[in-house]
Amino acid sequence: MDPGVIAVFIPIVAIVMSIGIGMQFLWSEHKRKAQLLEQNHRERMHAIEKGVELPPLPPHLVGVGNGPATASAAKSLRSGIMLTLIGILLYVAIYVAGGLEGALFGLIPAAVGVANLVYAAILWKAEKEGRKAPL
Repeated sequence: MDPGVIAVFIPIVAIVMSIGIGMQFLWSEHKRKAQLLEQNHRERMHAIEKGVELPPLPPHLVGVGNGPATASAAKSLRSGIMLTLIGILLYVAIYVAGGLEGALFGLIPAAVGVANLVYAAILWKAEKEGRKAPL
């Protein structure tokens, strides 16, 4: 095969495989949740037929537990540290490579990271006092 043809196919294959892997992940996650919901539904219907008290819904079904209402100080602390370090590294790398003007854009993720660290401190204080965490 001609090297030019191979060079054209490499990015096409990479893009198609990337999209295909993402679609496969979404489809398998959907099937897993659908099976869990179906199994939970059958279990609840059997409990109703027998007159037994209904078991509580598992918190991991239907996205419960993955939103801002379940924010924790640990999640915010982790993302805050990560974004702050990424921003500082971007700043230094761009400053060394191209100068101060472009390096200032590296401070954007650092600022978001610092905001996450402040939010983690607020959540940590609220959890320690036993209050409901602010959104």
